[in-house]
Amino acid sequence: MKRALALLGLAAAAVVAPGGIAPAAARPAAPAPARTLQHLVLMTQSGRSFDNYFGARPGVDNIPTDACQRPSHVNQPACVKPYPLGPSPKQIQLRSAAAVQQASVAKGAMNGFVLAQTTRESDGTAALGYFRPADLPLLNDLADQGMVFDHWFGGVPGGSVANRLFDVTARAAGDPSTVPVSGWSNQAVIFDRLTNAGIPWRIYVQNYEPALTVDTASSKQRRGGQVTRVPLLAMRRYLDDPKAMSHIVDLSRYYRDAVTGTLPAVSVVVTTSSTEQAPQDPAKGNTLARAVVNALISSPEWSSSAFLLQYDSSGGWYDHVRPPRLAGATVGLRVPALMISPFVAPGTVDHRVYDAASTLRLIETTWSLEPLAERDRTAGDLRQAIDLRARPRPAALIGVPTDQPVLQPDSTFLYVGYLGAIAVALAIVGVTVGTTTVRDRRRRMVTA
Repeated sequence: MKRALALLGLAAAAVVAPGGIAPAAARPAAPAPARTLQHLVLMTQSGRSFDNYFGARPGVDNIPTDACQRPSHVNQPACVKPYPLGPSPKQIQLRSAAAVQQASVAKGAMNGFVLAQTTRESDGTAALGYFRPADLPLLNDLADQGMVFDHWFGGVPGGSVANRLFDVTARAAGDPSTVPVSGWSNQAVIFDRLTNAGIPWRIYVQNYEPALTVDTASSKQRRGGQVTRVPLLAMRRYLDDPKAMSHIVDLSRYYRDAVTGTLPAVSVVVTTSSTEQAPQDPAKGNTLARAVVNALISSPEWSSSAFLLQYDSSGGWYDHVRPPRLAGATVGLRVPALMISPFVAPGTVDHRVYDAASTLRLIETTWSLEPLAERDRTAGDLRQAIDLRARPRPAALIGVPTDQPVLQPDSTFLYVGYLGAIAVALAIVGVTVGTTTVRDRRRRMVTA
């Protein structure tokens, strides 16, 4: 705030010289000094493909109008097409194992999704459903306020168990469907790098249960929930170190840290009951994401921050883009991802290739850390998408809600922050190379 007032004072001095006489010729303004990214808030959700969420959004690599899937039954049409789901539809949980992805990709034809999801209980067509922007207003409002990445891929083929481990190690571990009873092996994670470099970090877990670790989890809990989504809870060296475990806290702490300006350099937000994994209603997770973003916008640390939303796997949903091979490995299907920050322009799309390892690379390059593996060393560089010479714009909360943040007891901190945000001047970056604005393209819409 002091800096904003100082800048306003300098601007006034430049317009009127002492004695009330305007100068004959104003000096050209010096370029604004580049700032640095000091706070990254990372939120990872589960089980959605890009086409499932953004396949009908203007300005992105949409679902092709001629998209067609091979049928699984003789009574189905020869061409089974994607279809809109509508708001809050009934959904079934799809299969997302690596073998299912391989069958769906069908050697690059991308037409095996119906066959891959066909079971005795389903004809497989459930995988072809997608949401239109009006069906997910909160998510698309978030996208309007930031940059969408329309070629972002899951780290590895498979579901949440494999991908959550990859998200912190940059290494594939086969395709486990459950966390092993003995936990994960002693391998390096990004939090080791941060700790060794003295960089503060914290993991904020929705409805955190400190006693629930791999040692106490049931077989069902090792297939989902906080033990799956926080791999450190299944790593012996973290479980046996109280100081290391103190970095894992309840999500309610996030709102307090945001409004008091005490967020660490790297904040990881983990959901357990609002994951968006089918058959969950996406609106629940979208509402929580909005609360997390607005708390950050309201924070005094916003001007040096970025919020990154990514999804761990496609969850079995259809996507028309063939997964590439990165660093010699086939990656997961395309998933939604977006960034909101003073360093990125609202309503833009980045078409370059990224994946979950790009998040690790951003952390490593920002805080000068050694890569964990070849995947993060060579991953798409998110620094291409941000501009540290941001143009200032007024603060704007995203769809200020009348409802309460989902299941968060410390909502008071969030709304105190809302009031403070009204008086704060923020910055947002101009469009960078490789991005396109979508605000002037709203009339283009893919229909079923």
